[in-house]
Amino acid sequence: MAVYNISRYPLTLELDDGRRVMIRPLQSDDETKVQAFFQRVPESERYFLKEDVTSPAVIHAWCTQRDYDRVLPLLAFDDDRVVADAVLIRKRSGARSHAAEIRVVVDPDYRHRGLGVALMRELAEIAYDAKLDEIDFAFAEGSQDEAIQAARFLGATEAGRVRDYFKDQDGKPHDAVFLTIPLGKWWEWSQQQ
Repeated sequence: MAVYNISRYPLTLELDDGRRVMIRPLQSDDETKVQAFFQRVPESERYFLKEDVTSPAVIHAWCTQRDYDRVLPLLAFDDDRVVADAVLIRKRSGARSHAAEIRVVVDPDYRHRGLGVALMRELAEIAYDAKLDEIDFAFAEGSQDEAIQAARFLGATEAGRVRDYFKDQDGKPHDAVFLTIPLGKWWEWSQQQ
């Protein structure tokens, strides 16, 4: 079973525009900051997230019931403000224990600066170091296109698609797009860049 090395945090990342953000794992006293962050994410985007991130009970559970070996949540801070949330979720079942899923949400004011890609790369490196074989992503096409582009930029390839899998708030269907990164090949490729 993988154990993630998080001793490198806090870590400072420089964004494409020169601004610096600090990255570290979620802590118990981050509740209010995480709630404020998700309130800044447009409702139309929050709608496609797997949990109700506007629920204080959900955020409280994240902050108080942390299991970094199964779910590693990283936060990006600009000063004291959370500007991104990125999560590496290891699959627990035997048949999928070699894989993990990545989810990233970036504050609208911090998009198009390389932050989402940097967080995906950071979590992919942690997964690789933990001897996992692959990273998986699931996106709603048409709503999460920027995230799809970021994952593809890192080398993710389409593993499948389900037509009209999601419906948005207006009932409009969206395809589910499943992407994967085989970490061994990704690591070789990333070292050549």
